[in-house]
Amino acid sequence: MKNKNRISLIAIVMLLSSIQAFSAKEVDLSYKLEKGKKYAMEINNRQTISMNMMGQNMNLTQNIVINQEILVADKIEDSYTLELNYKRIRFNQNAMGMEIQWDSDKPATEDPISQQIAASLGKTIGTTVTAIIDLRGQPLSNNRSEVITEASNVSGFESGMMIVYAGKKVSIGETWQVSLKPDPNSDFVITSDYTLDEIKGKNAYISFSGIITGTQLMGEKAEISGTISGKTIVELASGWIVSASINQAMEMEMEQQGTTIPMQMNSFIEMNSK
Repeated sequence: MKNKNRISLIAIVMLLSSIQAFSAKEVDLSYKLEKGKKYAMEINNRQTISMNMMGQNMNLTQNIVINQEILVADKIEDSYTLELNYKRIRFNQNAMGMEIQWDSDKPATEDPISQQIAASLGKTIGTTVTAIIDLRGQPLSNNRSEVITEASNVSGFESGMMIVYAGKKVSIGETWQVSLKPDPNSDFVITSDYTLDEIKGKNAYISFSGIITGTQLMGEKAEISGTISGKTIVELASGWIVSASINQAMEMEMEQQGTTIPMQMNSFIEMNSK
């Protein structure tokens, strides 16, 4: 009986030691991308928008699915050049009972409103956005506003969806804070706290929450405030996002032709990469 108790005690000590060692494990989370590597990214954005225009309230729901091909075009010293090509966009909107659908793979439509959507979103297909990031994921430059002049509600992977790492080794349960500017030429800022929740196999599991602030959006004057939270799975070897789910709530006041338009937007975004 004493031997059994001794064995049980040893087993418990070994288990506690292994848990402690695992929880204290440190990893270097950073982007370690291979030049010439291509990723296929699908972004599914389901959002509800409420706005007040000329004293009338308008509510609409949108589901936008974006497929992008991302090429690691170059690596120079401590930065990567990414080329993000819009391959397909599926757009579904319901506004006051009126439904609009458009698919870039099936562009033909006789509906006048759908034709307007096609004229705007269709210009995005085949467009390549060049973004440069550092090894942590901080954007250094981004030419999105130059190559996508319309379809401001279409947001691809270059629009603040990168995970930004701490720039040092972190252990499980550790938190780091990052201020991310998706467009270095804008004052739109996302300040988030990231936490390394666990390491499982080849992947790291990270959760985050933060706030959004800004005074312009896509070149238009807009007072913006909001919150963001979510979870993401990243590949340890490369730092690349495998999948992510993001909740985002924003309030903004936009000015168009001298008129102030208050707006609320709630989004649930899912990303999957291959």
